[in-house]
Amino acid sequence: MKLELSSAFWRSGYSIADKRFRASVSSRVFLSFMVCCMGAFASPANSEDLPAEDSAPSSKGNLSGLYVTAGVGANWPIDRVGEGDPGSFTEFSTPGFSTEVGIGYDFKPVRLELTCALDASKLEGYNSVTGRNYKYSQGGQTRKDSAFASIYWDLLPSKRLSPYIGVGIGISFLDVGAFADPGLSYQGYSKSLLGYQAKAGLSYAIDYKSKVFAEAVYRGTSGYGTDDGYDKWDNSSFSSWGAQIGLRIGL
Repeated sequence: MKLELSSAFWRSGYSIADKRFRASVSSRVFLSFMVCCMGAFASPANSEDLPAEDSAPSSKGNLSGLYVTAGVGANWPIDRVGEGDPGSFTEFSTPGFSTEVGIGYDFKPVRLELTCALDASKLEGYNSVTGRNYKYSQGGQTRKDSAFASIYWDLLPSKRLSPYIGVGIGISFLDVGAFADPGLSYQGYSKSLLGYQAKAGLSYAIDYKSKVFAEAVYRGTSGYGTDDGYDKWDNSSFSSWGAQIGLRIGL
């Protein structure tokens, strides 16, 4: 019976009223669909819609260019040569801790920063004027506090991911505590020296105001003289290689 009624329905065809009704419904569905699509395209994109290769969003949120920066990492002091009347010796230190904080201004692609940096390590030993190696048995805590004015160049300032290079100059306050080897004890010393640094790094914009970075650092000082209680020495730069990770936040 159902098959016969269905066949009769298709043979009779649609009435004019049915066709108008269905056309009206189809038009309304189509218009609703178009409105939904237009609304979706008109809605603002969220941060996930920005592909990594697009322009970095920092320029939209950091209109002033002012930012604060902080980094933390490690340093590996370079062996130092001391020259005196008895001859020359080479002194070396253990790896240590480093950190840096400050404020900067981004002119795009150039940035200027004023920072305070700390490099801490410990004297490990030395090769004497006779070439014999000695290990310090105690003491020798080393702290180098520096203030730098630095300039940086962001190579790809409009990208999320950008390498950069920079140099800085300032003043370093070097403090070395008293130390001893198995047979002798030596006086510590404190010095105010010319300080300088050079960096190469990579930054990534995580949002409109913030960037994370990783960088390699070289820091050094001018030469200096010391008196360990036995002899006077002219020492080369107290310098180190380092690595830091950190964050810059726009204000």
